[in-house]
Amino acid sequence: MYTLGFRTTIGTWIFFYILMLHRTYSFSRFIKEPLDENQAEGDLTYFNCIVRELDETQYVSWLHNGRKISKNGVIIINTYSHYSIDYDSTFGKCNLKIQNIKRSDQGEFVCTVYDSNDWIVDKSRTANFTVLEIPQQQYPICSSTKTSYRVGQRVVLQCISEKTTPLALLKWVNNIGGSESGLKESLSGNYEKTYSFTAKQSDNREIFTCELTTSANPSLYRNCSIGPLDVLYAPVVRIEQTRDVILGNEAIFICYSDANPQETTFEWSFDPPISENIFVLENDIILRIKNTINRLNGTSVICTVTNSIGSGSSKLIINVKSKESTNNVVETNNAKETKKFEKPNERNKNKSKNQNSNSNQPLLQTRTPNNNNNSSNYISISLVVIIALVCIIVILGLAMIPVGYMRYTRRQPSDTISRGRPVSIPDVYFEPRDHIYPMLPQLGLAAPWMRTVGVQVPGECEYDATYNTQVMPQSRQVYYTQRMYPASSL
Repeated sequence: MYTLGFRTTIGTWIFFYILMLHRTYSFSRFIKEPLDENQAEGDLTYFNCIVRELDETQYVSWLHNGRKISKNGVIIINTYSHYSIDYDSTFGKCNLKIQNIKRSDQGEFVCTVYDSNDWIVDKSRTANFTVLEIPQQQYPICSSTKTSYRVGQRVVLQCISEKTTPLALLKWVNNIGGSESGLKESLSGNYEKTYSFTAKQSDNREIFTCELTTSANPSLYRNCSIGPLDVLYAPVVRIEQTRDVILGNEAIFICYSDANPQETTFEWSFDPPISENIFVLENDIILRIKNTINRLNGTSVICTVTNSIGSGSSKLIINVKSKESTNNVVETNNAKETKKFEKPNERNKNKSKNQNSNSNQPLLQTRTPNNNNNSSNYISISLVVIIALVCIIVILGLAMIPVGYMRYTRRQPSDTISRGRPVSIPDVYFEPRDHIYPMLPQLGLAAPWMRTVGVQVPGECEYDATYNTQVMPQSRQVYYTQRMYPASSL
């Protein structure tokens, strides 16, 4: 019994030793093993595996996170349909290709050799695959803590992105003096970057944009916007007058307002107060003073506008001008204009008057610089006109040269004499001639119409006998007989 147990123990050790030798021998058959990879979502990647000296009972498979996903060159799990294998048993090639990479593809990949009993004979090194995550299509998302803000309140805008590896980069484009926070994790598990500032009236209707980029795909660019921002403020008021306030004339004042929300009331007041009979309001915006009196000079006109946020007002002081001062200003302006647009005849008359008034004074035979300027202007204008006329004459003369040459060289018939000079004839010409015979009174028929054509051709051309046919004269009776007129009718 003891001998039998000892032999069994020795046999077991020999078996394990042979198995270890077999595994050691198999490990040397991996010619190429997969390497670590990292790739962005949506791209593709490869894992290489080349094995030599496989037995007929052995085959190669790929493991993903310890799960067998293929056998030789076939993917055996439907969820890995975007996987494919470049398999060649002759060279022992079994390369894995992953298209349209997903986040679930991240993990460990191992090239494994199995025997016929699905026992693992040997494994390659473990290749770690890192998927560079890209935020989903709906990101970034822009949001605001409130729907509207009052002037002076703190505005906080949020730009949210999905939590990915690596983290996406967020940046607010608008820079109006606000502060931008760093990336921080939100309560929902995403990452966000905020932008905050104090609301001003100029921020109303503004649009703010946030940009998203990622190192996983440098070409990727997305953005989101929030706005127009609703900033509430009290009315901003100003008063304008259409023209100067003149004593005895009508004066018009207009009250302009800018408010959010829209203004609700307009109210006019005066300091010191004036009678209601003096002014008229139109649509609460226009103030008309029908007859301006001197007592209104220095009076303050105040327009107050109110909305749901508050009130705003503007003040204007009336400055009444008399008609005399305005007439003097108008006459002065008119005198300047009449002097500016004075006619030459009037100037000559004024000059003659001045000469007559100064006839007793000695006359100086000198020319003023202005006269020199005028004469030089006249000379320059006449010189320009002369030069222009000379240029026109030269151009017309040059244009007539080719016309005269063409008329001189135009070919004319050579068998005629024009003014004692022979004129050339063309090689070929056509001369149509029409003949109408007189009407026959006894028949009452219209005379026939005939056309004969004479043709001149060069002498070296071939002679056509048809153009030399002699037409013998015939009587009128024969002519009409040939045209089926009865002889009795002639």
